[in-house]
Amino acid sequence: MGAYEFQTNVSHKGGATVVALCGELDVASSPGLSDELAGIIEAGTTDLVIDLAKLAFIDSTGLSAILRATSKLEKGHLVLREPNPMVRQVLEITGLTRTVRIEP
Repeated sequence: MGAYEFQTNVSHKGGATVVALCGELDVASSPGLSDELAGIIEAGTTDLVIDLAKLAFIDSTGLSAILRATSKLEKGHLVLREPNPMVRQVLEITGLTRTVRIEP
């Protein structure tokens, strides 16, 4: 396993489903994340938290996976939690900070 190999860890806390991301979210890993998030939403989750604290890198395909989840989550809330400074900068540059709730 490489230092930046992409991994997810799904847990449940206080009625919300928390998906913690670790490693690099890029063209190789974003389709799998997109499918995983779609499955979680289809299973009935309405409060989804994506924990970015251990995400080292995100590219446009990773952003697209998050945006697809946002559009599928019609009657619910999506929160991005604890992006590191580099990931936060990408979110700000792309305008995602204006459309998705981000917690420090």
